[in-house]
Amino acid sequence: MPVVAPRTLTMSPEDYFEWEASQTERHEFHFGEVFPMSGGTSAHAEIIIALGSLLYAELRGTEYKVRSEAMRVQISGDEYVYPDLSVTRGPGTFRSTRKITLLDPVLIVEVLSPSTRSYDYGEKLALYRSVEDVLLVDSQRRHVEVVRRTDDGWTLSGALEGVASLRSVGVDLEVEDLYRDVTGFEDA
Repeated sequence: MPVVAPRTLTMSPEDYFEWEASQTERHEFHFGEVFPMSGGTSAHAEIIIALGSLLYAELRGTEYKVRSEAMRVQISGDEYVYPDLSVTRGPGTFRSTRKITLLDPVLIVEVLSPSTRSYDYGEKLALYRSVEDVLLVDSQRRHVEVVRRTDDGWTLSGALEGVASLRSVGVDLEVEDLYRDVTGFEDA
């Protein structure tokens, strides 16, 4: 489970949806247990904005739809998370007509922080079984990795510079563009 907060509540998925609707902060749900989400650093927030802007610009006018960290994603039967960004092919499929829980992202973006790094690389990544690409972006140094689902499992490609190729959406992102003007990390 995430190291960002201790386990605090246990409930059913239906109770979680009702309870979270009245909360001022977001919470992830893992097999009956609820975990509060932590805040991020300035660099983390700036990278999310840069990535969202770059993806939106590249995908505008196509069949793909970019969504922010405000969108909850169901990644398995009883697993609900808030990735930093998600992208669907088409308008997306939702759990209900309220359109607050997305079911079918093809791309997930996670901006890594010291408190979530091992969780995002490990347990959370393993749960993204139906996602085609996961883009992991370091918030402390210039480093990105694309994890791609294949018939044999996952393949990992790292990029300290150059291009991060996101096959799921047909976009190549320049790593330098992801970090342009980002402040607050060691090699800024």
